[in-house]
Order: sequence, then C-alpha cells, then structure tokens
Amino acid sequence: MRVHRFFEAVYRDNQLRRAPNRRRLARDFALYVRNRALEPIDAMLRAKHGRTDLPVVFIVGAPRSGTTVLYQLIAEYVDVGFVNNRMARYFAAPVLGAMLHGRTGGGHQLALSSEHGRTAGDHSPHEFSWFWHYHGDFRLYDDLSDEELASMDGQPIKRALEGLAGYFERPLVVKNINFVSYQITWLKRLIPRAKFIWIQRDDRYTAQSIMRVREEEYGDRKVWWSIRPRDAASWHDRSPVEQVSHQIRDLSRAIETAFEALPGEDRLTLEYESLMREPSRTLRRVARFMGADLADEAGLEALTLETRNHRTVDDETWTQIQTALAP
Repeated sequence: MRVHRFFEAVYRDNQLRRAPNRRRLARDFALYVRNRALEPIDAMLRAKHGRTDLPVVFIVGAPRSGTTVLYQLIAEYVDVGFVNNRMARYFAAPVLGAMLHGRTGGGHQLALSSEHGRTAGDHSPHEFSWFWHYHGDFRLYDDLSDEELASMDGQPIKRALEGLAGYFERPLVVKNINFVSYQITWLKRLIPRAKFIWIQRDDRYTAQSIMRVREEEYGDRKVWWSIRPRDAASWHDRSPVEQVSHQIRDLSRAIETAFEALPGEDRLTLEYESLMREPSRTLRRVARFMGADLADEAGLEALTLETRNHRTVDDETWTQIQTALAP
C-alpha cells in the first residue's frame, strides 16, 4: 500500500508534463527500493545524532512568491544545514544522505537561479518532495484535515528533521511549500523548536508567474500546478485566473491563521520586494531569527539582486488578475 501511494502521488502529473521533465519508472523504482533498504541504518543515525534543542526552520508562502530564492540565499549566506540535490536522493535515509553528500551553508557560490523550484548543481538546496510523499498522503490535495493528520505517523518526520539538525549541529532550514504551508500548526506541535518564515509578494505578480509556469510545465494554463487547496477539484472548470487567485488567497488565509497562533519568536514575515532591494539587511534579520551565524559576510555585503516584478501577460489577463485579487 505504501509503495502504491507513493508512486501514485509522485506520478500524478507525469503524463501532463512536457517530455523532457517526465519521470522514468524503472529508475525511480530502483531508487525507492534502495531507500527502503537504507532506512533501518538511517533510523540508528537519527537516534545517534537527533537533537531537540536546534531549530528546524520552515519557509512557507505561495508558489512563485520568492520562497526558492530565499532558500538559496539562506543556503549560501547563513550557516545552516539544508537538504541539497545530492542528499535528496536519500528521501528515506536523510541523515545518511547528509553524511555522504551534505554541506552546510556558505561559500558554495550557488547559482541564484531555478526552474520552477528546481535548482541546478549538486550542492544547491532541494525541496525534498519525496521525503514528504514517503511519509504522508498528499495525493488529492495538500491541505490535510486534522483527522487526516492524526492518522499520519509524524514521528519519523520529527526524528529525521531533528536528526539532520543534530548531524549538522546547526539550525536546519526546510523549504517545501506544498507539504508545509498548510500544516504549520501540526508541525509546531510535532517539533516544538520549529520556526516559520513567510515570504510574501505582490499577489498580481505571483499570479501571472504561476500562469506562466503552467504553460511551461504542461503547455496549458488550465492545468493546475503546485500547491492544492482542499477544494481544488471543485475549481476545475473555472478560468485559470480564478483558479490561481483562489490558490493564492486560500493559502494566504491558512498561513495567516496559523501565524496568529504562533509565539512571536517563532514566526517571521518577509516581503519579497524588500529581500530583493536590501538582501544584506534582510538576511541578517533572518540569521538572527534562526539563531545562526552568517557564513559569508563579505559576499553578503556585496550582494545585489534585481526584482522580477514586471508585467508579462497581456492587458486583458492583467485586468482579470487585478479584478480577481482586488481587496
């Protein structure tokens, strides 16, 4: 049952993707079998290295709102642990993956570019989606109910993330908005030292960017991409602008509600525009929030970024976006 659930989730949109981005079952099944074999070894490593005194810091926000670039900047300029592209292959044995391929933040000269959340290079940060699919059931939507979360064994997630933080001996930063943004309250109960960073962007530019990714990933604006509210299926016949606007609004409401219940010291809200305009000041603020040192102060002081808040859709679509997202 577990293997069926896992591959049903991972391959949910595979046939809709453009050919270069489609997965290959034989290769992925071999990787799954290897991970199952390594999991008992990792359980021992988690027990050895696990620490509950180090923060596990989750980045949350809407897709295309700056979550990936924030993750990349933290990995490059703040002295933290994170999952990189090589480590991500060990989704059922993450501490072993860290021992073999892990690097802490700073000085890697990571490329600050990505393709729809996918970064390039072995040491670039990875979203670690298969880790979440391995432990939870996200086949239908990403907003799980309290009952669904109660039926999910969160202890392996807790032990894995605290094991990674303990192995790195630093705060661990995690970014996967699909599986985290709706589960903030649950994760805070599961991992008492959890902290959350919410990066926000002008919703209009977020919406047009999501629509562009739909075209690039699937060749069709009508195909849903990324995080799915609980009622996503009921929006199937609505226009792409309506779908995307609902996606952004529903997620934002969920995060806002969860943030109101968090202690002040465990939540941080950032603006994408401020991060782009003042990266050094913003990342220093992030480091203080995490309780982490800076890894490359000289490089950070010299860092300049350019906002991507430019209109890229036609006049009619832009008007529809503005109307749908009006207060």
